[in-house]
Amino acid sequence: MALLASFANVVASVMQRLGVENAPAASGPSLGMVRHMIQRPVWLGGLVIMFLAYCAQAVALHLGSLSIVQPLLVSEWVLLVLVLWLWYGTSLAPRDLAAAAATAIGLAVFLAVADPREGTRVPSAVMWWVLGGVVTITIVALVFLGRRGPAWWRAIALGAAASVGFSLVAAITKSLTNELMAGWGAVFGSWQVYSLALVGTGSFVIMQSAFQVGPFGASQSSLILTNPFLSIVIGALAFDESLRGGVVYRTLEVASLAVMVIGVIGLATSPLVAGVHSEDDGTHLLEGRGLLARRHTRR
Repeated sequence: MALLASFANVVASVMQRLGVENAPAASGPSLGMVRHMIQRPVWLGGLVIMFLAYCAQAVALHLGSLSIVQPLLVSEWVLLVLVLWLWYGTSLAPRDLAAAAATAIGLAVFLAVADPREGTRVPSAVMWWVLGGVVTITIVALVFLGRRGPAWWRAIALGAAASVGFSLVAAITKSLTNELMAGWGAVFGSWQVYSLALVGTGSFVIMQSAFQVGPFGASQSSLILTNPFLSIVIGALAFDESLRGGVVYRTLEVASLAVMVIGVIGLATSPLVAGVHSEDDGTHLLEGRGLLARRHTRR
C-alpha cells in the first residue's frame, strides 16, 4: 500500500506541477495561486489522485509503522524516473540509472537492516501539543526562509516546510485510523480529524508554492527526503517505534541512508528531472509530450 501511495503521489506531483506552471508570480502561498489552481483541470485531476494516494498511505500506516511506511515514500524518485521514461519517452543516461539504483538499494538495505519495530505506546495529549508546537515553529521558519533567495533555495525551503507538515499528518493519520476502528462516530468526534484538516491543508498549499517558485527537482527532493527522517523521530518519540540497535547495525543503517540520499540528490540534479521545467522560458517541457499526446500526433 505504501508503494501504491508512492506511485500515485508521483502522478499527482507531475499533474499538479503542470497545473501551477503559469500561476501568478509569487514567493510563497497566495490566494492568486489558489484561484489559478482550481481553474486547471489537470491540477484538479492531480488533487483526486493525491487523495487516493493518501487513502492508500492511511491503510499502510494502520497496518505498519511510521518508520516503515514513510521511508518507503522515497521510492517516489525511482517511480518518477519510470514515469518520465515510459510515459514521456525521456531518454535515460547512465547517471540516471546509477542514481535510481542507489536510491532503491539504499532504501532496501536500510529497511532490511533496521528492521523497524511497531510501537505500542499511545501518544499522550502533552506529546501531541509538543509535536504540534515544534512542527508549527519549524514550518513558519522554513516558509519565512523560502520568501527570499534564488529559485532553487525557495523551492527547497518551501518543499521542506510542506514535508515537515506532512510528517505530522502521517502521525495524526496513524492515530486517526485507530479511532476509526471504534466507528465513524468516534472519528468525527475526535480531535484528530480536525487537526488533520488544518495541518494537511496548510502543508498542501505550501507544497503547491514549492512547485511554483523553483525547479521541480529541488522541491521534490526536499519533499521526499525530509519526511522519512522526521517521521522516524516522531515514530520513536510518540509511538515508541524502534530500529535495530548495535554498533554494526547502526553503522549499516547510516551507510544505507547515505547511499539513498546520494541517489536522490543525483536524480534531483539530473538533466532528466531538470527537464521537467525550463528555467529559461518558464515553460513546462512535458506538456504535450505524454504517451497519449504522441499517439494523437502520429494519427
